[in-house]
Amino acid sequence: MRNTAGPEPKTSPPAPTAPAAPGRRRWLRVAGLVVGAFVVGYVLTALIFFPGWGRRAIVTIPDLRGKPFAEARRAAEDVDLHVERGSVLFHPTVRAGAVLAQSPLPGQEVTRGAAIRVTLSGGPERMPMPDVSDLAAPQAQDLLTRIGFRVRIRIVISDRPEGRVLGTVPAAGTPVSVPSVVELTLSAGPPEVVVPSVAVPDLAGLPEPAAREALRSAGLRLGSVEYDPDSSAPLGGVASQSAAPGDSVKAGTAVRITISGSPPPGAVRPDSAPATPPAPTQ
Repeated sequence: MRNTAGPEPKTSPPAPTAPAAPGRRRWLRVAGLVVGAFVVGYVLTALIFFPGWGRRAIVTIPDLRGKPFAEARRAAEDVDLHVERGSVLFHPTVRAGAVLAQSPLPGQEVTRGAAIRVTLSGGPERMPMPDVSDLAAPQAQDLLTRIGFRVRIRIVISDRPEGRVLGTVPAAGTPVSVPSVVELTLSAGPPEVVVPSVAVPDLAGLPEPAAREALRSAGLRLGSVEYDPDSSAPLGGVASQSAAPGDSVKAGTAVRITISGSPPPGAVRPDSAPATPPAPTQ
């Protein structure tokens, strides 16, 4: 087909862009600096006046137990929480001023800015040591146990009756932590007197006064005196004795004798004079 259209018009190349004027470039730089300063100022303002901006609204409760109050407060502030001081309770092992309990408990999640209420330890409770010196051992031990003490028993020989309280360690009136160990000193009673044994002398044939003196010298005493008119022993001498010669008996024991013959008028049968035993050993 024959092209009826006329010849295509010739297009000329685009004219080159004229470079921006120096004043316009300066204006663009100033505008960029202003926008950058605004953005930086906005971010700084948000961080200063809205510290939670850009962070999670939920935080986990830290474990404050056992920490001194000041340290616990810093630990809470590190996660944007604050601490409220609660009551003070005595505790035997947690030092005074440390956190004994907290609410909410560690590990729970709360909103940022929430409060943690803490109970502080007052340390071990202290009280004056009671005076139990006039009590019997069971009553004293029961009283101290009821207070909260652990009782350790010490027994010593004393002139006080057996089982009586002689004292405590710490002494009565001394401030003592509860609970703690106290020592209760009890009396074992007075020392037992050991009576020595002595040998019985041979009294055969001795007249009564001589027999009495022999017994006294040996640490014994003359018991009842009987007479046997039918004895074949020499008249007026000891015919028999209740403890055989050489026997070992307790000092102070009474030895009965039988005299050959009849009793003289007004004779005193038992010996009323005390024996002189050897000194007892402790």
